[in-house]
Amino acid sequence: MKNLYLFLFLIFISTHIRAQEIYFSSGKNTTNFDYKSSNGTHENLNFRSGTGNYFEVGYIHGLINYKLLYSIGFTYNEYNSKASNYSTNYSWKTKYIGITNKISFNLSKEYSECSHYGSGLRTFVSIGFNTSTLTSGEQYINNYYYNLVGNEDFLGIIVQPFAGINSQYNISRSFKLTIGYSFSKSFGLLNDSAEKLSFNNHQFQLGFQISILR
Repeated sequence: MKNLYLFLFLIFISTHIRAQEIYFSSGKNTTNFDYKSSNGTHENLNFRSGTGNYFEVGYIHGLINYKLLYSIGFTYNEYNSKASNYSTNYSWKTKYIGITNKISFNLSKEYSECSHYGSGLRTFVSIGFNTSTLTSGEQYINNYYYNLVGNEDFLGIIVQPFAGINSQYNISRSFKLTIGYSFSKSFGLLNDSAEKLSFNNHQFQLGFQISILR
């Protein structure tokens, strides 16, 4: 997995070297699966949230005198959850890679190219979507293990619209620290079966941004 991160980062550097800023973010996902079976058996399951890791690397472009920021990046997410009924325990551990697109609106009354590189705290509200696909996954039913790769509930591409809030603190003209939160809900594009699986995800983020154009 470390080689995958390095490969994605090298692609990003080689193809977006003229981007205004690059960023890196990591944090935690808190995920709750929303499962609908064809015969209603899900109604007997007690679902519980699970936690997993999150990583993202990408670039940012300023719009409308830096009042709006557009960002695109590569993502790695772990979406984990648990469930149980009277006699059976379930758990899911999944890993997804994808691409995210986001628009962030600055809430500050004054924000220009000059102040963008100055010191101080800025807060943004953001909306966007992430498209991703499963790279590996495991399901445990009591003591039995099942591979989720190829499972129709997890097959294909998922789309996750999200909304969030984040802040950046400008340490210097070229370096910023960031903290944020977002909520997303997934939708499977290729699942035509009667059984439907989606998940609600709360994501907590810490990261930094580096300006590469002055």
